[in-house]
Amino acid sequence: MSTRAEAPGTVVLPPLAPEIAAAVLSAPRLPGDALARLPLARGAARLLVPVLIRAPAGAPRLLLARAVHATAGRRGPLVAVTGRRPPLAPLPSDATLCLDVARLAPEAVLALEATLDDGTAWVLAGAEPQAALPAPLAARLGAVVLPVAPLRTRLAELPALVESLLAALARRAGAGAPRLSPGALARLAAHGWPGIAGGDTIDAEHLAFADDAAGIAPANAFAAPAPAHGAELELLLAELAHEVRNPLVTIKTFADHLPDLLEDAALRQRFAALTQEGIARIDGLLESVIEFARLGTPRPETIELGPLLDRLLAEVEPALAERAVRVRQARDEPARCTADPSHVAYALRNLFAGVLREVPPREDLAIEASANGVVTLRFAAGVVNVIRAAGAGSGGSQT
Repeated sequence: MSTRAEAPGTVVLPPLAPEIAAAVLSAPRLPGDALARLPLARGAARLLVPVLIRAPAGAPRLLLARAVHATAGRRGPLVAVTGRRPPLAPLPSDATLCLDVARLAPEAVLALEATLDDGTAWVLAGAEPQAALPAPLAARLGAVVLPVAPLRTRLAELPALVESLLAALARRAGAGAPRLSPGALARLAAHGWPGIAGGDTIDAEHLAFADDAAGIAPANAFAAPAPAHGAELELLLAELAHEVRNPLVTIKTFADHLPDLLEDAALRQRFAALTQEGIARIDGLLESVIEFARLGTPRPETIELGPLLDRLLAEVEPALAERAVRVRQARDEPARCTADPSHVAYALRNLFAGVLREVPPREDLAIEASANGVVTLRFAAGVVNVIRAAGAGSGGSQT
């Protein structure tokens, strides 16, 4: 099938060859976290659940979308649309819609929402890894995500990726695949890759760059990157997003069933309570994030854990009493640690919030604070959680 234009800004693309699709959707062309989610993305096609491809434009996203479409068992065409106001209707029967969702105009967002509501097409949405999505679409496109981080953030995969690309280019040229010297790989780690050179080896001097004064990547550029604060922040935000989506699903369900609920007072009351609980949970999460952001650099000092636990338990005592949770503290010896009091209080306060949310009513709660700074919470069912504030002789706090 040849590429053909439909309405202005709409193109029906030919199916991608199976062997090309398989190569695009395999290591090292696709990183491990995206590979792990491929089965979910393919299964989403049958249920018309949209898939969000979070990848840089240079990945490229269109090729990824065509490869996913080719391997998902879809019989209809892949329709690609461009621009801020793409035409989204009418679509061919059993079509798969491919578009960039981060740059849509408000009326196009509404049209895409209607397409998702009507189930008239499977949507493969593309966006840059950090691009903000239109608010009405952000939650709806968050169920199945294929994340493809920029290559600069995963240099450890560069040698294998280059080898794969060279082999593919060499097959097209009907020649043997060249190899890259360590110097050439180092240049690639510090720059882009404009092409290949003649011969059976690509060396550093074959790679001409506009900015030839750029430094060479260090010898360990291809080692697995060490955890950084950015990765820790990403993990925190991912967990926050997961926690926020759960109550949002409840709120959305309430809204979707509102017409039916108007005729059923008992069901309406139940869903209203669940919705209020979801909103309160989101509010609590945001307050916790704000409090976390206000924590400064740790200033260790000696902390008496007993009085700190008393103060925090007093804050949640009304909620504990409402759920008939009985608290018992074990104080055989003074419990002390060296840590920042605000950091330890933040960790314990969040632990107690989890207790209030997850523990059944009429439960017995035993709190033990040992001399080495370990706080243990025990319930009838066993140990629920443990926090190590800090060793008595340490210089910082750990939670």
